[in-house]
Amino acid sequence: MPADSAPFSNSSFARKNPAATYFLLTFAISWTAALIIAAPKLFQLAPLPKLTGILMFPVMLLGPSIAGIFLTRRLDGRDGLEDLFARMRRVRFPLRWYTALLVPPVLVLSVLFCLKTLVSPVYAPNHFWMGVTFGLLAGFLEEIGQTGFAYAKLRQRFAVLPAAAILGLFWDCGRPQ
Repeated sequence: MPADSAPFSNSSFARKNPAATYFLLTFAISWTAALIIAAPKLFQLAPLPKLTGILMFPVMLLGPSIAGIFLTRRLDGRDGLEDLFARMRRVRFPLRWYTALLVPPVLVLSVLFCLKTLVSPVYAPNHFWMGVTFGLLAGFLEEIGQTGFAYAKLRQRFAVLPAAAILGLFWDCGRPQ
């Protein structure tokens, strides 16, 4: 097989279009995994149970992280992978700025407690911490690929704002509605 026809050769689609390759691979992994979870119910022509939807969420999160790690290794080698993991550990802001991230959950929790007390117990924040945990996990797993791979590759071709806009459009197109 000639060197140019190898899947990750210098002239391959993946090398010329790493961000497009990332999005295609991410969508393929995420939606295939979701379909595997949902297929038994889809073939029965029954509505998807709540548990099926809940199970689809974590498997779809694997797409961005697996695609980002896989393509980093294939296109940038071991050094690229080490760089990706080093950037994941890098803290760029003082710790006090990260406390601002606690404001929205604290506000939501406060409103829920007030509604529970003043309006009805149905507003009790029963699954609040599970939601926060899922949100943090989702953010972490998506950012490995989205920011760690795709945005970094887009920044090699585009300025900050166009790269961010392209990433946002593809992210929006790939999420379940």
